[in-house]
Amino acid sequence: MDNQAAFAQWQDSPNPVVTVSGLTKAYTGGKTVLHDVALSVSSGECLGVVGESGSGKSTLARCILTLDPFDQGELTLHGQSTRGLKRSELNRIRSRLGAVFQHPSAALNPRLTILQSLLEPLDQLKCYIPSFMAGMPSGRRNIAEQLLGMVKLPASYLDKFPHQLSGGEKQRVTIARAISTEPDFIVLDEPTASLDVTTQAIILNLLKDLQDEFELAYLFISHDLASVHFMSDRIMVMKEGRVLEHFSKEALFHSDRHPYTQSLLEVFSTCCLPTEPILR
Repeated sequence: MDNQAAFAQWQDSPNPVVTVSGLTKAYTGGKTVLHDVALSVSSGECLGVVGESGSGKSTLARCILTLDPFDQGELTLHGQSTRGLKRSELNRIRSRLGAVFQHPSAALNPRLTILQSLLEPLDQLKCYIPSFMAGMPSGRRNIAEQLLGMVKLPASYLDKFPHQLSGGEKQRVTIARAISTEPDFIVLDEPTASLDVTTQAIILNLLKDLQDEFELAYLFISHDLASVHFMSDRIMVMKEGRVLEHFSKEALFHSDRHPYTQSLLEVFSTCCLPTEPILR
């Protein structure tokens, strides 16, 4: 099955959470950074996006998160298009999306306690009580303690400030914050790139566990094929804003891979692409 036919099959998968079609974006000055990008991700599925710096991965993430506008194409969440939505409607859509970025230190306000940072998304929704609090006291601190427990951090961290946490601990906080509003879809943009190898494995395992528990749909963006191979069900390869190919994870080593994909594979020998990361 060629790439176009394979993508059409996945595009028609039942009940996609997020669908992107014909996405094109140019920055001021006329440089086009995304060319007719299409993708679809269903509940419980992870689509990995790989490519070198400048391939358009992070711009794609910002467009899907509705942080950046795009020039052409359509973005839908559970079949609802974001085109022409009023600000209040767009904010409601955004509450169904989560994000974890590369640098957790930049994502956390150094002047806020972990408790304050953790509950920022929920504070925006006002009076929203997550379903995971069913049958439990739903005060702010109780919710925050439950969220920290989900990412395996002690409740005592709630009164700490970001500078008192390690890089991996801060990234766990941003993950807890991302799932606080019970999103349907989470963009993971280089979430382990700034961490040491051991901590990377811990974070990847945590993300896998949360995906299984909450049936989350992930878009996992990285230049690291080892992490993409572990996390993803399907892989999309981008270069200079274009999708070069789109295939199942199992097809990564097929001989008919695009030459650019093969060049990325040359960086990683088979032994560097584990089926399970360390420290499981």
